[in-house]
Amino acid sequence: MEPIFCPYCGLKRLEELDPTEIMVDNDIWIIYHYECQECAEIFDKILLKDEGFIDDFNGEEDEKGFWS
Repeated sequence: MEPIFCPYCGLKRLEELDPTEIMVDNDIWIIYHYECQECAEIFDKILLKDEGFIDDFNGEEDEKGFWS
């Protein structure tokens, strides 16, 4: 699920930046970065996946994730 608005200013002009992928204790963390074009704040969404699950990923929103 992509963000609808900026959590800092509440406006909807967001740009998705290149994601980052890291391995932590056999889990794959995919970090999606977003930048607000109004207030220039950057925030992230982090998805956690098992190493075996990443091959079966089909793009649906059934994975564990949280916002930072």
